Amino acid sequence: MSPIKAAVLSAGAWSQSSHLPALAADTDVDIISVTSPDGASAEKSAATFGAAHWSTDWREALARAPDIVVVSSPPVAHEEMVIGALQAGAHVLVEKPFALDAASAIRMRNAALAAGRHLLIGFGWPAAPIFAKARALVEAGEIGTVEHLTFHLAVNTRALLSGGTDGGWGGEEASNVATYTDPRISAGGSVAVSMSHQLGLLEWLTGDEIVAVQASTFPVGAPIDLHASVNAELRGGGSAAISSASTHPYLARPQWHLALYGNQGQLWLDSIADHLRLVRANGEIVTFEAPAASGVYDAGAPTKALIACARGADAPAGLNAHLATRVVAVTDAIYESARSGGKLRIDIP
Repeated sequence: MSPIKAAVLSAGAWSQSSHLPALAADTDVDIISVTSPDGASAEKSAATFGAAHWSTDWREALARAPDIVVVSSPPVAHEEMVIGALQAGAHVLVEKPFALDAASAIRMRNAALAAGRHLLIGFGWPAAPIFAKARALVEAGEIGTVEHLTFHLAVNTRALLSGGTDGGWGGEEASNVATYTDPRISAGGSVAVSMSHQLGLLEWLTGDEIVAVQASTFPVGAPIDLHASVNAELRGGGSAAISSASTHPYLARPQWHLALYGNQGQLWLDSIADHLRLVRANGEIVTFEAPAASGVYDAGAPTKALIACARGADAPAGLNAHLATRVVAVTDAIYESARSGGKLRIDIP
């Protein structure tokens, strides 16, 4: 069997610590090209991870006919690169935020359908054991119909959103300031960067969809939000209270807290404690600890899923373009609600 040919477009700090190591670790994958607007960075990445080619022009990478492509550019460049890679015949993984707005997300989703290729988005948290176990319990009917949930995420992105360059990714490359501080490039602040993970996880975990939101962000009226809170309605009739906070970098691991209430039971999840608790309607309590309930993030999980797609696997439900398009539409509604003070409904074709 021929090796899978991989290309990474606009490889920066995050690609150096996640995508490229995952690709290089697979003996059946050949990294045929790495690109970056910074030629020195592209050349260094290619040398470090054994890529056969590097360039400052991402189109040169696509001309080499890769089987899989990772798009790691800022969101403003996603649509052109993603559609170009799909039309070149590649399965594609694109980082999140997926798109600047829902219209762009829909165009990318539809391009993948037209090309007959998988389009994955970098929602890696479904691979964390604690969330995989929570979804399995929900799917098994342990909590019954979802009536209410509270979902909080605290992650140390405050420095990035405030103009810093170190995202704590572990690589040598510094993050580009505009990638996180200019909404015309980044798609927003904490809602786009962090809460997007929550929105995808919520719909994936519950099997339900957010249909209306009322939101507030902090600082009020600022172009880049540091914190956000959202009251949401679910299609199945349940409600959700969702919040995201950007912390100082005192803790490396993101802090997830989820309380999920159904008519048959409830779940409590704490990612830092690696603890998941199921309380059944009869009062019985079942607890799960690490490793079954580990809250550690595998940064290479989306890239591994892309490789699996090249081998014939389907796109995982928690990473697919349909879910990601919904997340962008909900994100748009959250920002509009925060601006207007009103309640927004989400309707996406």
